[in-house]
Amino acid sequence: MRLFKNLAIFLLCLLLLAVGAIWYLTETFDSERVKAELVQAVAERHDRALRIDGPLTLSFWPRLALDAAQVSVSARGAPEHLAAYMARVRVHVGLLPLLSRQVDVQEMRFEGLKIHLTRDVLKTLESLDGLRDATSIKDRKVAFNVRRVTVTGGALEVVDPINGVTLQLSDVTAFLGPVGKGVRGGLGVEGDARAVGALPATGRFRMTAGFDINGDGVVSLNIAGVDFSGEALGYQQAGLGLSLGGVTADAQGRWQGRDVVLRMTGKGRSGTSEIAADVAEWQWQDGLHLALATASFKRDGERGGALAGRVSNLRTGGEGWTADSLSLEGNLRRDGRSHGVSVQAVPAWRSESAELMLNGLDAQVGWPRADAAPARKLQITGQLAWQPLAGVLASELAFSDGTHRLAGAVSVRPERTPALQFDLHTPLLSLAAYRAELRALWFAPTLPPFAGRLRADRLDADGWRFESLVLPLASDGSDLRLGPFDGAVFNGRVSGQLARDAAGAGTLSVKATGVAIEQWPMAAEATPMLGGGLDADVRLDFDARAADPVATARGPMRFQLNGGAWRGTALIDALRAQDSVLAAALPGDAVADNLPIRAASAEVQVAAGVAQVETLSIRGAWLQLSGQGQIGLGDGALDLSLKAALAEAPKGMSRKLYRKLKTQSQPLSLGGSVAAPVWRTEAASAAR
Repeated sequence: MRLFKNLAIFLLCLLLLAVGAIWYLTETFDSERVKAELVQAVAERHDRALRIDGPLTLSFWPRLALDAAQVSVSARGAPEHLAAYMARVRVHVGLLPLLSRQVDVQEMRFEGLKIHLTRDVLKTLESLDGLRDATSIKDRKVAFNVRRVTVTGGALEVVDPINGVTLQLSDVTAFLGPVGKGVRGGLGVEGDARAVGALPATGRFRMTAGFDINGDGVVSLNIAGVDFSGEALGYQQAGLGLSLGGVTADAQGRWQGRDVVLRMTGKGRSGTSEIAADVAEWQWQDGLHLALATASFKRDGERGGALAGRVSNLRTGGEGWTADSLSLEGNLRRDGRSHGVSVQAVPAWRSESAELMLNGLDAQVGWPRADAAPARKLQITGQLAWQPLAGVLASELAFSDGTHRLAGAVSVRPERTPALQFDLHTPLLSLAAYRAELRALWFAPTLPPFAGRLRADRLDADGWRFESLVLPLASDGSDLRLGPFDGAVFNGRVSGQLARDAAGAGTLSVKATGVAIEQWPMAAEATPMLGGGLDADVRLDFDARAADPVATARGPMRFQLNGGAWRGTALIDALRAQDSVLAAALPGDAVADNLPIRAASAEVQVAAGVAQVETLSIRGAWLQLSGQGQIGLGDGALDLSLKAALAEAPKGMSRKLYRKLKTQSQPLSLGGSVAAPVWRTEAASAAR
């Protein structure tokens, strides 16, 4: 009985001593001194500015704890930039383990944690071990274990001002622990996410992971996963799932992982899209290496399809990512039709400029047509460099559809005006094969702004055959301009410009020099009346939106024929008629079938689909024609009233007869069409 009494007295004394010690520590705890030491330690160890604006208190019940309020930490080396803010920090530490030089953190609680990072700040983040050898820090062998870290009401903001991307996490709750050597721990984070910029998204996210820390302090990840659900990339319902099968590290700093799986789905008004990617194994040592990675894409709806790709031996080097090969196979569906796609290339990724390069590109696609005809096959070869975030693309490509081939440079640079520019060359191009596409381009209400030129050794367009053609093309998004172009046509040259504005007002200006008139499209179907080199100056306005723009054309045209000849006997036969005033000037065999022409000119005014010939003058070796009338632009119908007179005496005509006839004129009419002209003599003039 006496023994128990003595033991109770001893324990009471110990309790009194403990209470006294706690009272003494509480009364003598100098929060300002502790604040100053913490601020100095953080500055010396981590080159960061620590501020504690709220109270710093020490409590012993129900367990030893240190509380701090309104705590902020700056970015490394930048005291003016706020990196993190905590409304309250509470650290619970085991009291008895401290006596054996063991720091046993039972719980660390961060309430109202807010972290703000920018692109520049991210570059300054370093491992906490980077300043471990600071002179003010003494090496102490203290066992440090953390049982649990919790975060409530947290927020994170990451800003990339260069690319205009912002990531915001809010209402974040997280736990971590236990953390210690030989202890298996876990991590869990969830909250609301919002992304602004190139990849807009908003929704709920969750991240979980399990990890181990071995005796050497090396962390290995057992399994991890990230899930997101919400709105993203224009989809009302979007989901993302990323899982890692496991990650380990060895003493040489080599990290290895397995079973990386990515799944993305999106549902919107236009359909459902699915993206999947798989990596069986990966390795990191001075860079990432993937022996093989595969990915697939599926989309339903009117515009969708399915693609499957694979990349082999993907690795990082001094300048960025490289791979031995990239292949892509599948089909794209548009308006109920499916078009095959096949791409082979050697890819490279420059990390400094964030530029994707495809060398040795060989792509074959089913090129859709604007009409109901089957899609044509198009092959693209060459190389290109693309900056996905900036949209910059520079390429040297060749396009071939089996008949036509275009090669040259194509670039897209958002900082320029216009962004799309090109310079292409083709040995041969027939616009008839792309009539539907060109019509759709001409009638499109809006276009992407572009500027470029097409150089063609030969180009066929509606019967015209251009050689050595240079054709600039440009659009500001609504207006479209073709030209000023210049090229050889037959034995002459043609230059001009074709344009239309957003309101549908079209303009055409053409100048021709020495173009063989018998080669003009309207005259090519039949033997023309005239032959020779024609100069032309055409300036027309028309309604570019009309179903038949020719019927709305209006403006002047001027023509001049230098040299040439009448072809055929139709005119001569009309002048030989019995009622012709000039019949006597044309004896049976005195005149050849082809009559030479010294000069000819015509002034024409176009309106309502008709070319009104205001003045027409044709001067031959001995015959002069003049008159006026009209020509139908659509059907080539002729309705001309002319007068024929002698300019000189034909070969073999007597002077007496010439003096009699040189003051006479014979009215003529020219009907029919350009392809089949009909000459008629009219009643004799009063002078007869």
